[in-house]
Amino acid sequence: MLRAVAFVSAVFIGLIGTPAAPHVRWFVDGETTPPESYALTDPMFLLAGALALTLVAASVWLDPRLPAPPIPRSKWRHDVMELLRVFTGMSFLLTAYEGALVAPHHAVGGPMGIVLLILQTGIGILLIANRWIFAAAALMLVLLAGVGLKFGILAALEYAMIAGIAMFLMLNFNRIEDRRISEELKAYSVDALRIWTGVSLVSLAVGEKLAPSALGQAFVQQYEWNFMTLMGIGFFDDKLFVLSAGMVEAAIGIVLILGTTTRLAVLALSVMMALSNVVFILQDNNEAAMVEFIGHMPIIGTAMVLLVLGYGRRLTISRLFERTPPKEMPQPAE
Repeated sequence: MLRAVAFVSAVFIGLIGTPAAPHVRWFVDGETTPPESYALTDPMFLLAGALALTLVAASVWLDPRLPAPPIPRSKWRHDVMELLRVFTGMSFLLTAYEGALVAPHHAVGGPMGIVLLILQTGIGILLIANRWIFAAAALMLVLLAGVGLKFGILAALEYAMIAGIAMFLMLNFNRIEDRRISEELKAYSVDALRIWTGVSLVSLAVGEKLAPSALGQAFVQQYEWNFMTLMGIGFFDDKLFVLSAGMVEAAIGIVLILGTTTRLAVLALSVMMALSNVVFILQDNNEAAMVEFIGHMPIIGTAMVLLVLGYGRRLTISRLFERTPPKEMPQPAE
C-alpha cells in the first residue's frame, strides 16, 4: 500500500511540480490583483492538503527503509562547500548590481536600502574572495534582518535559506581552539542548512501560491505555464495548477525540515529548478531564464551540499524513534 502511495506521490510531483520552483514575485508586478484563490475550507484545498501530507508521511515511512548512500570522499565535501560559497557570493553581487536585495523583486530605495545594498556587495566580495568567511556569514544574518525590517517578516522567512547558508558557513569556519567543541558544532551545520531551506520553501509556497494574496495564477496566465489545459485536461485550471504546485513545494519544505528522504526531496527540487529554466529558454525568454538562474544560485549550491552530505543526522525526526544512537557521518572540513 505504501509503495503505491510513494509511486503516486512521485507521479504527482512529476505532473504538477514544474512551476513550484520559479519565484513568481520576480516576474509578476507586485501591484497585480491576483484572481480568486481557494478558501482554506474549500474541498479542493483540503484534498490537495491531504495529498501533501501523504507525501510527507510516505517520506517519514520510507526514510529508515532506504539504503544508506556511501559516504563521500573529503574532496567532494570540500568542493560542494566551495560551490555553495561562490554561488552565494555571485548571486549577492549580481543582484546588488541590479539594485536589489537578496532577490530581484526587492528593489532598494532610501538610506537604509543603500546601506544594505553596500553590505550585500561586501558580503558577495568576501565570499567569492574566500576571505573572512565567518565574518561574512555573520553579516549575512544582519542582511537578512535588514530585509525583514524593510520588506516585512514574510520576506525574511521566504529567504530564510540565507540564514541556513550563514549558519552552515559559521559552524564550519569557526575558530574555536578546542577541537572537540569545534567538531561538535560542525556536526550541526548540515542540519541548519537543511532546516532553514525547508522554512524558505514553506514560506514561498504560502506567500506565492497558497495564500489569498498569492500571485501564482497571474504568473501562470502571463507565461502560459499550465500545460495541463494544453493537454486537454480542462478541469485543471490555473487556480488548481497553482494550488497543486504550492502544496508540492510546501511538502518538500516540510520534508527538509523533518530531515527525511532529504536527497530525494532535493533531487525533486533540483529537477523543478532545471525545468523552470528550460521552459523559459524554450519560450525564448532568455532574460527571465537568466534572472531565474541568478536568483537560484544559492539554492543550487544548497542542493549540491544536501545531495552530497545528506540530512545531517543531528536534528531529524527519525532520531526521535531510534533506539540506538545513529552512526555519525563525517562532517565537512574547512
